[in-house]
Amino acid sequence: MNESASAWARALAARFDGTVLRVEPAQAIEASSAPAAAMRQAAETALAAWCFSGTRFAVATLVQGPVAERAGLVEAFSRRLDGSDQLAAAGGALAGLWLRLRVKGQDAMWWRARQPSDPWDAGYLTGEPSAWRAFRPRRATLVVAEPGLDGAALAEAVQILASNSSRFHQPVRLLVLGRSIDARAWSSTPSSSVAITEITWLSGAASASTASASR
Repeated sequence: MNESASAWARALAARFDGTVLRVEPAQAIEASSAPAAAMRQAAETALAAWCFSGTRFAVATLVQGPVAERAGLVEAFSRRLDGSDQLAAAGGALAGLWLRLRVKGQDAMWWRARQPSDPWDAGYLTGEPSAWRAFRPRRATLVVAEPGLDGAALAEAVQILASNSSRFHQPVRLLVLGRSIDARAWSSTPSSSVAITEITWLSGAASASTASASR
């Protein structure tokens, strides 16, 4: 089988990787008042710019902001990114099925350039190191690490995903909620580096800055 046929077959067979990604957050998101429109728009703009930055693998932190509002914003952003909102608005079961088939068909077009409107896979980080090592994204993927995730496990996940990213055919973004991280400590080898984008909410607005460090 030639390479193009293999790529087509892999795309058709690929499924959402439930060993690495969980669709629902570990805990229900508490109800809260919606943040100001300017704050939400700024945060979503910063998240979108980071997601579509063009690199193969990237890590960002979202630390500041009220916990419930931050979690709710990320959940809503993820559902827009992964096409859940499109599916809900499709207008019935048949329309939803057609949307799923169209997206799957686009996945199989290995020669087609990925478009900003193409649905991503999105979910919350779960699983074990063996699952992270085997992970190969079927499409552009947003992975959200919740605040309750063990720090050592999170560091190991970053190291594994970063070291395997050269074999990814699609971009992967890891968004860390509720904690700052040390890029130097998370570099897996003396020559490796991890770029960390810090997305912050300040005075009702959001900004993003990126730092890169290696041992």
